[in-house]
Amino acid sequence: MPKQVYARAAQEEREEHQVRKLAGSHHAPADWKFHAQMVVESWAGKTPQEIATELDCHPQTVRLHLNRFNAEGINGLEMREGAGRKLRLTEQERSRILALAKRPPPGKLQRYTDGSLDVRDEEGSAQWSLDALTEAAHDAGIQVERRIYLREGARWRLTHSWGIAMTKTLSRTAVVTHYTDPPAGSTTICTDELGPVVPRTFAPAPGWSPNGHRIKAPLEYSRGDDKVWIYGALRVRDGKEITRCAPSRNSKNSIELLKDIEADNPTGDIFIITDNLSSHRSLETRTWLADHPRIQHVFVPKGACWLNVQEGWWRLFRRDAFAGQSTALADEIERAMQVATAQLNHRAKPWGWGWPPKTRRHLRQLFCYRL
Repeated sequence: MPKQVYARAAQEEREEHQVRKLAGSHHAPADWKFHAQMVVESWAGKTPQEIATELDCHPQTVRLHLNRFNAEGINGLEMREGAGRKLRLTEQERSRILALAKRPPPGKLQRYTDGSLDVRDEEGSAQWSLDALTEAAHDAGIQVERRIYLREGARWRLTHSWGIAMTKTLSRTAVVTHYTDPPAGSTTICTDELGPVVPRTFAPAPGWSPNGHRIKAPLEYSRGDDKVWIYGALRVRDGKEITRCAPSRNSKNSIELLKDIEADNPTGDIFIITDNLSSHRSLETRTWLADHPRIQHVFVPKGACWLNVQEGWWRLFRRDAFAGQSTALADEIERAMQVATAQLNHRAKPWGWGWPPKTRRHLRQLFCYRL
């Protein structure tokens, strides 16, 4: 049978007053208050088993802290340090490590006081990652491991290079918000590249059938030597599209599309929803974007291209521009692009996110008469 332990009587009136004050305090540390309640209940004549039942703890815990109070007085009410491995880093070192996540990454373009745009380390990471933060801490003379950032819940990831603020996370919800609830005065643009589009010529179908069956067109066709890429930018609020042809897909042509978007939207911030193509994140593109702060990229997560409504517009475009068409030159593809874009812009409508609400069905009673 376990030994019954009781708290000793207070040695002086001040000690008893302090213990009872801690037991009923609303602002004292939780461990001091909890252990003081054990002492007060023991002074009332309760056993450790009864105290444990009332305070929802183990009787051995009550006996342990009552013995500490009997030996050390009020100082025994404090929770002692654990017997595990002590912390290797001081709080000052931990603060220095976590502060690295708030600094610009070494490979990110920065505008200096003299107006120049440059990076600290051309081979460094343009965005923070656990490996990049650990390497930066080692360069500062601090031996740190990746799990420190995970334990502290520090935000080190930029959602995108030139997009929304660092406090936002790159998620599907963040992208959809620009469709459903865009920032006041801003414009949401969806961009993508279609291609490579190759000129194709089809042999004409025969005008009559010698055997009386339906006319069958052969599947033979030839491809031309030219190929083009079609850049598209869809304005979500009214469905207007901007398209342009380019012989290749690179940073230069991406910047030309951004210039067209900026000229077509002269006021307000412009949020461009696009994929993580290398030409969208290249040094040349970022340098141009630094001088045009109105334009901000919102990159969709990998494997979620359906978040970009420009993909849906391409389906309408291919149907109107290339379905059943025979093109021999790249110039003919550009002409087909211009005509189809003008036609789709003529009947453009705003692009909403999600399914439209269902119309209410009015149930009607049908009377059928049979003779």
